[in-house]
Amino acid sequence: MGLLATGNSQNANLWYINTGTLFDMATGKFRAGVNGSWVLDGGLSNCLGITGRAQTYKSGLAGSLIARAMNVHPEAVALIWDTENTVASGAARYDDFVPVDKPVSNRIEFCNATSMNLTEFYDRFKKMVEEKLTHRKDYIVESPFLDLNTGKPIKVWVPTFVLVDSFSKANASQNSNVFEANDIDSNGMNTLYLKDGMVKTRIMQDLPTRAARAGIYVIMTAHVGDKIDLDPYAPTPKQMQYMKGSDRMKNVGSGFEFLTTGLVQTLKAECLQDSNKKCLYPDQYSTARDVNLVTTIAVRGKNNSSGSDVPYVLSQNQGLLNTVTNFHFLRNNKNYGLDVEGNNQKFASKLLPDIKFTRNTLREVSGGSYRVRRAIELTAQLCFIQNMWSTFRMPECIRMPIERFAELMTHNEKCGVDRVLESTGVWSTSKQDRERLTILDVLNILSAKK
Repeated sequence: MGLLATGNSQNANLWYINTGTLFDMATGKFRAGVNGSWVLDGGLSNCLGITGRAQTYKSGLAGSLIARAMNVHPEAVALIWDTENTVASGAARYDDFVPVDKPVSNRIEFCNATSMNLTEFYDRFKKMVEEKLTHRKDYIVESPFLDLNTGKPIKVWVPTFVLVDSFSKANASQNSNVFEANDIDSNGMNTLYLKDGMVKTRIMQDLPTRAARAGIYVIMTAHVGDKIDLDPYAPTPKQMQYMKGSDRMKNVGSGFEFLTTGLVQTLKAECLQDSNKKCLYPDQYSTARDVNLVTTIAVRGKNNSSGSDVPYVLSQNQGLLNTVTNFHFLRNNKNYGLDVEGNNQKFASKLLPDIKFTRNTLREVSGGSYRVRRAIELTAQLCFIQNMWSTFRMPECIRMPIERFAELMTHNEKCGVDRVLESTGVWSTSKQDRERLTILDVLNILSAKK
């Protein structure tokens, strides 16, 4: 069915959890919703792997997606295990990734490698699953997805989130105990990493299925390094189709690459600066090197196609900058949906042409205006679909030029500017304050014959 799914699966475990970012478009498709609506089934899957080399922001991306998903689902809780002891501020770090008035740290159980090893973590994970299964009635709610057999909403799990950062550095037992019991060159040390690999392989064979049974959404980060060939003349096979032949995921056990339900690789990170070496998209807190462009590739996806490069703009301090990501994506696609004045000095969304901004004021203007954020978001989503999705078997309206979209919205009494730009595109297991209208909903209404 292309990227427009109409299936009526009764499985309450398989829906993707929206994060409200471009990541949802990169991993999603539209599914039939209640009252003739369409729901974007994209975002976090039950077992998502994010891999990459050092300093390519895989931890920042993973943490941002978890925090933003928790904002969409205010009743959700999370378990975060920092295996590298790199987050000194603990759960408070994840409040940096969301609006100040919507903290998530009070719903996070945060652990590090000094308090938990891999075996202990998995015991804790299994208890989370059993808790939800035992009290199933407390965690199952109606969703906006439509059961085409009964005409009723499909019931889904209230999501629970888990982040393992990183799986590569997770240890099956406390390393300090092993080092105390053995000399560094003793035979007892030889089995240390073999045991880790064995335990990780067993976990990967069990975790995705167990997570799906109880609506638990896991992100595991993993390090990528060089493949070492003993024979320099031997051809280097790729670990996966869209990975370089020289890239290898490190210390994750066998099965990580094909048992995860989605796999994203952070390919590179580059500092976004202007010609004067200042931050390209500043706010009042920015330093010259705070904002970076992180290029990712969908190595494998089960809900959308693989192989597409997707860029995200991340701040070292504030994580994924959603509106900046959307805007930068539009700029890189020939200023799609943007009115541009001067020599790329002043901008406005064609969906909201009266509010203008510059690169330097984008974060300030959008931070104070939901309508600006929503206009840029909708434009970026339509651009993403038209340039990066296969629109095979999708409605003709999905190919609507952005100029036509803006024109119809301005003159449509049923779906005008106020209704569209005050709506939200994400679905939630909680009651939503804003009307849910996905980009496909809006296009359907605007193109309907009167």
